[in-house]
Amino acid sequence: MTVLILGGNDDAHAVHMLTHLQKRGVDVELLDSRWFPTALRLAYDPQGDSCKIQFPTGRAIQWRQVHSVYWRCYNSVQSLPLPDPEQAYIANNDARGLFESLLIRMPTRWVNSWRAFQLHQTKPVQLAMIAALGVPIPASVLANDAASVREFFEKHPRSIFKPVQGGAHARRVTPAHLTDANLQNLNVAPVTLQEEVPGSNIRVFVAGQRVLACELLTEQLDYRDDSDPRIVAHPLPPEWEDRCRTIAQALDLLWTGIDLRRTPEGKYVFLEANPSPMFMGFESRCGLPLTESLTALLTAERV
Repeated sequence: MTVLILGGNDDAHAVHMLTHLQKRGVDVELLDSRWFPTALRLAYDPQGDSCKIQFPTGRAIQWRQVHSVYWRCYNSVQSLPLPDPEQAYIANNDARGLFESLLIRMPTRWVNSWRAFQLHQTKPVQLAMIAALGVPIPASVLANDAASVREFFEKHPRSIFKPVQGGAHARRVTPAHLTDANLQNLNVAPVTLQEEVPGSNIRVFVAGQRVLACELLTEQLDYRDDSDPRIVAHPLPPEWEDRCRTIAQALDLLWTGIDLRRTPEGKYVFLEANPSPMFMGFESRCGLPLTESLTALLTAERV
């Protein structure tokens, strides 16, 4: 049986897991969506619900031979350029439609699934689902309405803002952000505003039933702005270990990095759950066995 890694040679985590699994003697292949349709071949039979995958090397397997998939990153397809824009649009949609059918339908253990990544791309839904579980989340508003943004800031004068889907670091809201001129940017894209939760950052990795946590010690609002944060293993209380398992299950995540804030009083607040967390830096700094935990998920017998 074969393990697939969805990602490219330009991604350090994809290459890390590829190399690690190869050293373990696992039959593993890289699956880069950008190879399709020029170098990767797919042949899908909907009636038989089967698909042949032929890699650029010439090796071909049936998708029922795939034991598991580590979804590191989906870079969409990369069709050849065409002179006619309409033909180019149709060709790209056709290629994407077939490749994404594989992502949705292939019967294997997905780490993680199409549904999990769709939920991550619609973070307002993710937050609502977690709040419905009774897990504390920050007071939040996601909006492109200037009046609602100003009203939230009046209620929560110590607030942060960040993109709805991600791609930029969190920043504190100041009165300068709320000028008429600046709020015109809401015509371009909505924004996430949240009350700032005091305390430290906790990153919780969930791998199946295994829960591994660490604390990031930094003076920065967003720890990603610190080039050298101190990272130490964190003894998560048993009830929060269970909560993190529940969060992962609700979001269809076998493997995730959950971001929490721990207040000075010891209260934990959920921020978000990432379906493809970077983990190599955390592992090297505090010794959590993250590579082995992910390997166990990808190679364990399927029930």
